[in-house]
Amino acid sequence: MTSEVLGWYVSIFGWLFATGIGIPPMPEEAGILYAAGVHALHPEVWWPFAWLACGLGIICADCLLYGIGRWWGPRLFAYRWVQRILNDQRRMMMEANLHAHGMKLLILARFLPPLRTGVFLISGASRYPFVKFLIADAIYCVFGVGLFFFGGTGLLSLIKQVGYEAAWFVAIPILGYAAYRYFRYLKRRDEAPVPPVSILQSPAGSAPAGESKVNPVGAVAAAREAGVTLGSE
Repeated sequence: MTSEVLGWYVSIFGWLFATGIGIPPMPEEAGILYAAGVHALHPEVWWPFAWLACGLGIICADCLLYGIGRWWGPRLFAYRWVQRILNDQRRMMMEANLHAHGMKLLILARFLPPLRTGVFLISGASRYPFVKFLIADAIYCVFGVGLFFFGGTGLLSLIKQVGYEAAWFVAIPILGYAAYRYFRYLKRRDEAPVPPVSILQSPAGSAPAGESKVNPVGAVAAAREAGVTLGSE
């Protein structure tokens, strides 16, 4: 393997890793199509290794976000810079959807860059099972990456046959409609009602005095106190 070919694999990994952590906030599919283009234009770049580079970039980025959420926990979302990316309303909606839909949301979130980073951070902060998290990653890396990689390869072959001008004539309206639907989705999401309580925090006043509201020990004590109160009525 020459240094040039190795450089192409590294560039594929880097692109998927960067978009995976949200820098820049763009779909990972753009990186997969880039990998397909590299393979199509440089036959010495083998598709199994290009596919593997895509998968590793995605998994490494997702595990980093999960680890950040797990390490900092709920206090991560109190930082001002995080609030700019993920406000309380959006965060609580994601929390509720994550624990209602689990792996389905983890897979769906990949197609929505503004949603993806927050979901993976919340997965770690709420201690969503890491094994299930990796399984969702593996499912996407096998089927999702494969679909876009080979679809991109076929699309490049079609473009070569019909010509670049004709391809742009068809692609621009499709991309415009997709962008319209995407921003409509973002608008509806921001207007959705806010869940009353965050799963990362206990309701106000439920934890005994002197104990953290986000401490599981405090939650257990609060439940015991509620049981005694209800039992005495």
